[in-house]
Amino acid sequence: MIDVKVWFAAFVLLALAVMPAVALVPDTWVGDGNNLDFSVLQPGDIIACDDCAGWLTAAIPGHYEHVSMYIGNGQMIEAWKDGVRVVSIDMVHNANEVAVERVYTSSSIKQAAINWALTKVGYPYDYKWLTYIGGKEVYGDSYYCSELIWAAYLAVGGPDIDQNPGWSWTYGYNVAPQEIVDDGDTYRVATAY
Repeated sequence: MIDVKVWFAAFVLLALAVMPAVALVPDTWVGDGNNLDFSVLQPGDIIACDDCAGWLTAAIPGHYEHVSMYIGNGQMIEAWKDGVRVVSIDMVHNANEVAVERVYTSSSIKQAAINWALTKVGYPYDYKWLTYIGGKEVYGDSYYCSELIWAAYLAVGGPDIDQNPGWSWTYGYNVAPQEIVDDGDTYRVATAY
């Protein structure tokens, strides 16, 4: 068993090393752009991006390194470096590549997931995924991007959209953007470059 004091000290050292790097994460999605047709989007859809989060591209396993949820009215919700926020969908066009994933569930569950996620606006970003072992929580006090989207669906009785809900050698106990894309409870609606 890992000594709690040793784990805490390691976490503090990691946090001190990561915080200066967080400043290097852009405030908006970055990349060479894509031609996603927004008319394909429905509320509750998950938007995954490749090479849109600056240096985080290298830190996250899988092809896609970030996910957000379309909430309607030209807006999406996401957990970004400064916390959970609602932003314009127009930001999606900045990324090199995006995929739109739809969850196999009812429109009422999708709306409930949106409503639940909106209650988390302002929550801080959860950096524990950087510890590799990590961990995900439905009812946490902070969220990383894929944790927020996964939790929103699970909290309202929707499917578990984590492809590896337990331990994975690639993702630890986290839920990564790629796992949401690859999960059997989501399917591809569109890809844009």
